[in-house]
Amino acid sequence: MKRPSKVQYFDTEGHENLPKVIKEIKNYLRSLQADGNTRFPRLVFLTSKGQGPLLAFNELASFNVEIIAVTFPRDFHVRTGEDEFYYPEIPEKLRKFFVGVEIPIVTGRLPFDPIDGADFHNREMQLLQDALSIFGGSMPLAIQAVLQATDSGFVQIGEQVIAVTSDTAALITASSTKHLLSKTCGLVVNEIICKPRFYTITRRSQYPAPNRELLSKSPEILDPESE
Repeated sequence: MKRPSKVQYFDTEGHENLPKVIKEIKNYLRSLQADGNTRFPRLVFLTSKGQGPLLAFNELASFNVEIIAVTFPRDFHVRTGEDEFYYPEIPEKLRKFFVGVEIPIVTGRLPFDPIDGADFHNREMQLLQDALSIFGGSMPLAIQAVLQATDSGFVQIGEQVIAVTSDTAALITASSTKHLLSKTCGLVVNEIICKPRFYTITRRSQYPAPNRELLSKSPEILDPESE
């Protein structure tokens, strides 16, 4: 597949980039279409509340692209206070909509999640996540979404898909968790479509928000968004 090789970058990490991520995926699909492609890679989302798959369904309908929604496990939660926790989940109304438009929802333990009592395994998984996070905090999530979709039978080993989070999209050759690091059928990140340039969430203390005055004086380090 031929396409412009330019990667699009965002100034921050986080959910605020989701509309721009969908825009860059649309640009990517247009470039494939211009090269004569009529079938497009499936989109595999790691989503907490279903907003990404819904936005993609609305914005990318003309490409007739298939969408898969991978969610966090049922017990996933975020601490919001000393004794308060938030459990993100796709609302029931949206779940029914996804069923109606044939967007499968894959929910279960993510491949890199810790296992109680398996300390050595957990250290290895944490090391793997830490290594992948040098490409941004969302990259480990994007890769786990593809592994989960493949483990569940919605994606085939060797199939190219677009893995998507709220601030990252990449073309990935899929593999299962079992074969993740295989030299013959392991997972491969083929292209990065878009990602954060500055890690304002995952490494906030080390990398403060970008100096916009400096960026304005150095346009070569800030790519404009494609049309």
